[in-house]
Amino acid sequence: MKATIEKDKESMEGRVLIVDDELLINKLLETRLTRDEFKVDVAFDGIEALKKASSNKYDVILTDLMIPNIAGRELIMELQNSKLNSETPIIVLSSLASDELIVDILGSGVKDYIVKPFSLNVVIAKIKQLMLSDLSPV
Repeated sequence: MKATIEKDKESMEGRVLIVDDELLINKLLETRLTRDEFKVDVAFDGIEALKKASSNKYDVILTDLMIPNIAGRELIMELQNSKLNSETPIIVLSSLASDELIVDILGSGVKDYIVKPFSLNVVIAKIKQLMLSDLSPV
């Protein structure tokens, strides 16, 4: 059974939306996720993210809180109320690191909160963990 789980982890494929206004972060995440055989869409602001989320179903959404046009917190609420992605796990990647904010965001239904700068390996592991937990029988 363990060999089957390990094989599933290696061959995991899913669709991820990255929402961040920093080109370098988007490119870094997109390159690594694509290399790991994920389908990746990138948005540089909240409006672009909502447009993509209205026509695509994602397995995981990564978002910063400080993005143009629609603040990250509002984007999260919109995504949680959307038709296609209301159940999609959301991971916040943000340089905002106050305990109060992190606890508040996690209390809103976000699955994880990762403070920038982050370890790329940790982000990828958390994405895979979320996807595996969605596949596990309850």
